[in-house]
Amino acid sequence: LACALTVALTWEPAWRGGRGLTTGLRSVPLDGVSRVGGVNPAGTGGVNPAGRHAAKIAELRGVNGVRGVGALSADEKTATLFSAVLASSIFCAMCLMWFWHVYLVCTAQTTIDYYEFRDLRKEAKRRGTVWRNPHDLGSWRANWQEVFDERGRHWWWMWAMPRFRPHRGSGVP
Repeated sequence: LACALTVALTWEPAWRGGRGLTTGLRSVPLDGVSRVGGVNPAGTGGVNPAGRHAAKIAELRGVNGVRGVGALSADEKTATLFSAVLASSIFCAMCLMWFWHVYLVCTAQTTIDYYEFRDLRKEAKRRGTVWRNPHDLGSWRANWQEVFDERGRHWWWMWAMPRFRPHRGSGVP
């Protein structure tokens, strides 16, 4: 999603006078023909691979009035900053969700169980007793194997692989 949004925000169609897809450091022509100073390097209107290579080198060096590497307009800087902030925010949210679900799996809980058991833990603490989750098998390893129905020598990576055999049980405690 962040990549698609970045492309959408930095896209300048050629028919609007744009340069194609702006990558942040330089523009990538999408029509197959590089232009230096707005002129086709081959001079004939056709695609000239040698001229295209020379045009790309000239573009990177910043000659013939073409912006060089690192020269971003204000709009490109804004779009790049927005995309970086958006991608970072999504990454942080996904990391939080990942760690939350790993915690739930390691403690043999669902989200609903967590909130129901929270109230029971508070009540037990108020009475001076220790409350224990009835689904917890005692160790994070046993809980992980039970949730993903993987046992054996390679349980630690097989849980992420596709299964070709049915799971044991009904999935309902």
